[in-house]
Amino acid sequence: MTIREALREGWSALTGSDTETPQLDTSLLLSHACGISREKLYMDLPEELDEKRLELFRANMKRRISGEPVAWIIGNKEFWGLDFKVGPGVLCPRPDSEILIESALEIMGKKKSGSLHDCCTGPGTLALTLASERPSWDISASDISVQAADFFKANNQKLTGSRVRYTHSDLMNGINETFDVIVSNPPYLTPVEMGDKVALGWKEPGLALDGGGIDGLNLIRRLIPRISDHLNSRAAVLIEADPLQMPIIKQILSDAGFVRITFRQDLAGRNRIVIAFKE
Repeated sequence: MTIREALREGWSALTGSDTETPQLDTSLLLSHACGISREKLYMDLPEELDEKRLELFRANMKRRISGEPVAWIIGNKEFWGLDFKVGPGVLCPRPDSEILIESALEIMGKKKSGSLHDCCTGPGTLALTLASERPSWDISASDISVQAADFFKANNQKLTGSRVRYTHSDLMNGINETFDVIVSNPPYLTPVEMGDKVALGWKEPGLALDGGGIDGLNLIRRLIPRISDHLNSRAAVLIEADPLQMPIIKQILSDAGFVRITFRQDLAGRNRIVIAFKE
């Protein structure tokens, strides 16, 4: 079987599955099986695949059809130009989170020093990206997931030389410091949305997705008062969530005493990030 024929086989197999990008997923999995770049893959379309690579490709295609993210299968996910190690048990970085990175960097400005904490860090998506952009800042992170901690440790070593401090914590419990900025991409899916994802075969952990409560905001309701206790005066919090939840989150922040509450929009023009300041 040639590379061209394998690509066609993969496209056909993924059509009708939960993926919206069957051609991209197939090419990523085939280039991974062949140990070459996607660019080289398309240059070698007439080439014959050896049996070992074809077997690996088909095995990985089965994993994708069953609902595993491509990033888990190939073991990494690019975000902000950085290569994050990911796998079963951890949420993969999402492009929408780059809006939070941009917003945080604006708030951090060109200050040579400051402190920032990433709550619900997962594999370190926000904390390690911001640490790469602001190496002189004191940056720390926390998460409740034991599995996420292993990926964070590997990514921290690779991307920052283990410069970012990590705490195993449920929503900042046990953390005694205060910060100039706190960022978070917490779980915020509703039970209905979680059910839909499971029905589609999603394998990503409910711990990183399920926000609790009928509106998916129970965890954020717990998080915001704790964030307030860990912020310096005039410090900022940035939270990523579903656009439809933003009016409620704004009210929760206001009730907790936060001021200057604004939103940042994603590429689709929807409010994706909420920013608020402590007085």
